[in-house]
Amino acid sequence: MGTNDAFVISLRDAAGNPITHVDPGTYDIAVSDRSEEHNFHLRGPGVDVSTPIGEKQDTTWTVTFTDGRYSYVCDAHASVMRGYFLAGNVPPTALSGSVGPRRSISLKPRSALPGPATIVVNDRSTKDDFHLSGPGVNRKTGVRTRGRVTWNVTLAPGLYTYRSDKTKKLRGTLTVNFPG
Repeated sequence: MGTNDAFVISLRDAAGNPITHVDPGTYDIAVSDRSEEHNFHLRGPGVDVSTPIGEKQDTTWTVTFTDGRYSYVCDAHASVMRGYFLAGNVPPTALSGSVGPRRSISLKPRSALPGPATIVVNDRSTKDDFHLSGPGVNRKTGVRTRGRVTWNVTLAPGLYTYRSDKTKKLRGTLTVNFPG
């Protein structure tokens, strides 16, 4: 990370592929912190290790990952230098959405962590639909269809919008934040 003070941070396997999921277990993490302006901070269930800001450092950490969500950030630039991965079996986040019966729409909770999610939508309207869109997700119920649907999706960090395609004022947002 941080070669020539670039705003780049990543976690890659030995072949250079980005890590998005690992099996639970003990791993050696070789950290190459190439900038005095940045650091590498890895945290999640049972793990919280970092390099210091203000010095370059090559180090190896031995960490044990259990089932859960993990994040890595540059503490000085966390809004732009960050990433996450999942370890083991991560239970899906449960979300509940509804549209109707009158001119109403909702999704609860209003924030979630990245990873698997199960969204149950209760569509009680024959005039409006429930449309969820955001990073990697674009799902909707029918405008004239009533009933309950269950979507299994993978949420990524970012902002999601839920809305009615028929009634523009019916809308809201879901924020998916980095773990930690």
